[in-house]
Amino acid sequence: MKIKSKNSWRSWLIYCVIFLVITLGANIWKTRNITSGNLSAIGGELMNGATFTIADYSGKPVLFYFWATWCPICNYVNGSVQSISEDYTVITIASWSEGETEVKAYMRENQLTFPVFLDNTGKLAQALNIKGVPISFILDSNGDIKFIETGYSTELGLRLRLWIASL
Repeated sequence: MKIKSKNSWRSWLIYCVIFLVITLGANIWKTRNITSGNLSAIGGELMNGATFTIADYSGKPVLFYFWATWCPICNYVNGSVQSISEDYTVITIASWSEGETEVKAYMRENQLTFPVFLDNTGKLAQALNIKGVPISFILDSNGDIKFIETGYSTELGLRLRLWIASL
């Protein structure tokens, strides 16, 4: 019986390692053409009327998060981003969404208050070579991209990356 549980443990470990390698490989492949470097020059007008540039947040890490109202995975990530926005600087970009009225209704329905830049046409996303949502950029205190996460990201994972970016 002991041998069987030992083999079971090894099998589980092998499956976890394979899963991690595939997940990391997929993330690297999906982000291979995305812009890298410094995003300090990016800015615009948020839906609440405030203006911003990433340079405004110099000295702090920033979560720069692209999402859409129609994206089912974004629905799962948005709650984490909302929570993170209470402790860190967060700028979200609603890309390829229907329009300001629809985004505001979505925000109300889901009790989201994080800052939103509306990118209906996907112009900003295209400028950064983003092909889909959700995608998160973790920027360091200088506005340099430290991490890019595509797809679902846990709150703990995003918070850990923001903490690392602040070092």
